[in-house]
Amino acid sequence: MGAIEFVTAFAGKNVDGARVRPYAVDVADLAIDFDAARAVVATRVIAACLRCSEDTVWSLAIRDRILLLLGLAELSLPDPVEAHIKCRCGEVAVIELGADELERFAARRQRDDLIARAGDATVTLRLPTGRDQLRWAAIDDDGNIARTVLSELVIAGERPLSDALLAAADALLSEVDPLVELTVESSCPGCATALAMVVDLERIALTRLRNARRALLEEVHTLATTYHWSEATIAELPAWRRAEYAALAAARVR
Repeated sequence: MGAIEFVTAFAGKNVDGARVRPYAVDVADLAIDFDAARAVVATRVIAACLRCSEDTVWSLAIRDRILLLLGLAELSLPDPVEAHIKCRCGEVAVIELGADELERFAARRQRDDLIARAGDATVTLRLPTGRDQLRWAAIDDDGNIARTVLSELVIAGERPLSDALLAAADALLSEVDPLVELTVESSCPGCATALAMVVDLERIALTRLRNARRALLEEVHTLATTYHWSEATIAELPAWRRAEYAALAAARVR
């Protein structure tokens, strides 16, 4: 499945009325500050590219936000999204992180009810959302951050969480929500050593989208420098015309 098909289908299941476009084709995308909190950047990018409200995106599970970001990262730049694991021998294993394949992997782990058990005690959990992610980013790590985070995901059952229930809840979420902290495995192409690494899918996708933003910024800079147009004038041009003008400007320099 191609990137546009994946994002369109996945967004259609999670966001009413979503209309998908790549990131960094609209000059208005330059207003998104990639140095803001990651949860904020992710929300603004997804809302812009799905043409939906930010409130809707904040309500999505972190897992779904990650998949949308990966799909948009694939859609916005031509090269595949990848993770690289460097072996001690110096060779690098390259692992493609396709949103379509990761969605199927995550779907196999899903459960209808998230019930953690420790002896006779149980708690029912919910998946974390973008709003949770933003709130947790502001928590000082005083050694109890895991208890605070997991306690906020309890929707029914014993509270406060005992140590046993805390461990059970953590294990359950790691099992059913693997994309938040994903371990990828491969082997070294040089010496065949087994390799593994925990990857931050959100960071990888946002880095790629930041690169797409940079390419758009360079295009606007080229047009402003060559033709002395204002950013507002450039913003009124459709993406295909901007690209053609930028190509003409680059050819003239050569």
